[in-house]
Amino acid sequence: MTAVRIVGGRCLTTSGLEALTLTFDGDTITALSLADSVASASQKDPEDTATIDASGLMVSPGLIDLQINGGYGHDLQDDPGVVWELGRKLPRSGVTSFLPTIISGPRSLNSAMLEALRARPTGYCGAEPLGAHFEGPMLNTRLAGVHPPEHLTGVSADVINGWHRSAGVAMVTIAPELANALDAIGELRHRGIVVAAGHSAATADETLAAITAGVSTVTHLFNAMAPFGHRRPNLVGVALADSRLTATVIVDGVHVAPIAVAAAWNARGPDGIALVTDAVAAMGQPPGAYRLAGIPTVFDGASVRTADGVLAGSVVSMNHAVANLAEFTGCGGHEALAAATSVPAGIIGETRRGRLDPGSIADFVLLDDDYRVHATICGGQVSYVDDAAQQRLRGSLAKVS
Repeated sequence: MTAVRIVGGRCLTTSGLEALTLTFDGDTITALSLADSVASASQKDPEDTATIDASGLMVSPGLIDLQINGGYGHDLQDDPGVVWELGRKLPRSGVTSFLPTIISGPRSLNSAMLEALRARPTGYCGAEPLGAHFEGPMLNTRLAGVHPPEHLTGVSADVINGWHRSAGVAMVTIAPELANALDAIGELRHRGIVVAAGHSAATADETLAAITAGVSTVTHLFNAMAPFGHRRPNLVGVALADSRLTATVIVDGVHVAPIAVAAAWNARGPDGIALVTDAVAAMGQPPGAYRLAGIPTVFDGASVRTADGVLAGSVVSMNHAVANLAEFTGCGGHEALAAATSVPAGIIGETRRGRLDPGSIADFVLLDDDYRVHATICGGQVSYVDDAAQQRLRGSLAKVS
């Protein structure tokens, strides 16, 4: 097995971006140490060691997307089995792990997603699906967005039958104001599932009760929820004020205006905001006609909408969402990257992802200062190298591969 050192880059730590040398062996980080120069590191390389020159680049933990419906022409609602094809392509955007997301639909679709996750292809190399995110069907019908109303079921024990973390369900989004919601939230938490509030008109009191029951996250803050009111602060107000909640945000410049992103960041960042893409099949594809869960949509080059003009997911990639967050808020690169690494890892209890700590999974992305992805390593395997980086990294990456 070949040990690998990443030298010359600025590694993301809890203190910021620091000049350090990162070493990994197989799928595990083994050391984070004072920086070697590229030349001295190469001179010291034994036969069983490789050096990756990351000079001028940021070395970040792999990006984590907790809400993604598809991308690169693949729609998980149409065929959950494409989750592995999607995972092979996500390293292009620096994503090394994700929660494939199923919106409200036939119950068979949820089951198919869990079956697909169990059917891991031999020799798979790509972003790791960490479990399914079921965004529905227990949502407020008045704030359903693109979710088909005929599939919004209300809350019952029957709806969540078979949903367990051990079965592959990592996260569920629910509207806390629905009848029986608090009981369902408590039961889902008991089963090890992260519960998020979303597609909701919950009052502040209803939201606080949901937190007590086990809600820890808010799905795509501001979108598909009753707007904030200074006398009726509701779910949005609690999300901005209560440190027990972490809010996910779609930072594509369309779903949430930049000034609203900055307001949320000033209220809760950098520890209380996590980025999600809510991406659909059109992400990474040219403008044109697409479908989400069988619903015709059009990608006009900026947004994806139904014929009625309803937003139907986004086309932002995770590395571009990080860039947008830094631009919209003025935060530092290390804080913007944390919103796509350590914060989402914390939401789902992933202790070996999202940080560059010895013992963590060897998931990395090498980015320039514009957040363009140069190379992505998933579980110690090279999963993507940008064409412009091929010449620079070819020799060392050959050893890693």
